[in-house]
Amino acid sequence: MKPQPKHLRACAYCGGEPRLTKCGDHKEFVVYQCSRCYETPVRLDEARLCEAAARNIWNKRTDDAEYVLNTYKRIMASTTTFTGREP
Repeated sequence: MKPQPKHLRACAYCGGEPRLTKCGDHKEFVVYQCSRCYETPVRLDEARLCEAAARNIWNKRTDDAEYVLNTYKRIMASTTTFTGREP
């Protein structure tokens, strides 16, 4: 078995510290979320039951710059409103 990394990488969006957040219907799953901007590059369907697995997913997703960039673009596209006017 490979040794698990103990450190967490900084947030890919703002460089903030990640924090553990419980999610799911009964709060049985864990996922890491930035404590500064509250974003997470981890999809909720990738939430894990244990902290070590959640840490591995966080490190994997923050290391994948293209994934983070595409996720950020998707989030920004879903939060913008259409005014019907050109800028």
